[in-house]
Amino acid sequence: MREPALIAQILETLKGLRGRAVAILLHLGGDPDSLASAYVLSGMLPTLSIIPRGIAVPNHISDYTERMADVMGVDLKSDLPGAEAYIAIDVGSPSQLAEFYEKVGEELIVIDHHEKGGEQFKGRVFCSTKYQSTSEIVIELAEMAGYRLNSSEASALFAGIYYDTVRLTVADPETLRKIGLLGELGANPRAFMQRIESPIDYSERVARIKAVKRAEFYRCGDVVIGVTRVSAFKPSAARSLLAVGSHIALVGDEVDGEVEVTMRQVPEIFDQLNLNLARDVVEPIAKSLSGSGGGHAAAAKLRVKGSLDRVLELCVNHISYLLGASPTRVAD
Repeated sequence: MREPALIAQILETLKGLRGRAVAILLHLGGDPDSLASAYVLSGMLPTLSIIPRGIAVPNHISDYTERMADVMGVDLKSDLPGAEAYIAIDVGSPSQLAEFYEKVGEELIVIDHHEKGGEQFKGRVFCSTKYQSTSEIVIELAEMAGYRLNSSEASALFAGIYYDTVRLTVADPETLRKIGLLGELGANPRAFMQRIESPIDYSERVARIKAVKRAEFYRCGDVVIGVTRVSAFKPSAARSLLAVGSHIALVGDEVDGEVEVTMRQVPEIFDQLNLNLARDVVEPIAKSLSGSGGGHAAAAKLRVKGSLDRVLELCVNHISYLLGASPTRVAD
């Protein structure tokens, strides 16, 4: 275990909810790590004499999360379930709970692994950035609680780890050890992933093409930053910019004066330069613009008010400052 003391605190807190009705909350849209963690935790609650009240996602449910939920047979709710207490899992900031946050009251437990910014949660927060995914925390929690994962749960947790480690490209030895453990418990990644990873449809292909056609590239020393604008499939568009040669990809969109920027980088940027997109880029920019965001070293998201052009320019300039080299436009 990475942090046995933390896992023991989480388990003790959960035991304190015996006999109570508890709902599990994901962040805006949800993602494979949050859904897998919630799915397994929901199965564990009855073994701790806790009454599960379902899993809910605020505001909207992403297409990918909805598809994965269908595969697992999870009925995701878009409205806040009635419960005596709530567990927010894989939620990095209060703003990621949207309208749910003000409704849950003080009976909130947060289980997470992201870098924390200036926003402070009410309730009890259990967080460690030593974990590469919340799915890892749930694996250790199940182990300490004596809860044996079934093959479906093991497969779901594999997917959670797989996506939060950028398809295992940044997985460390402890994460890989847990992957082996999930295999021993009956995880079937091939069958599971084939069901949730449907072939790229026409709309996503168009988004990728538009992303590359609209892209601008900047060189900061030996690092290339790709910047583009699309309204949908931003993570997929970011991967396209990395595939064509960018070390760092910034994909933005603006709706009603609110800007969202999805960020991705190749693993060697963190390995060689220790640049953490969530900690070093999203957190300071979100703070300076009174916005929000979060993520990981290699994948992060920023939400702020303002002009898309201005925010993207600010992101490029901030990254170039961190890299110690002025950005130079790559000529056609």
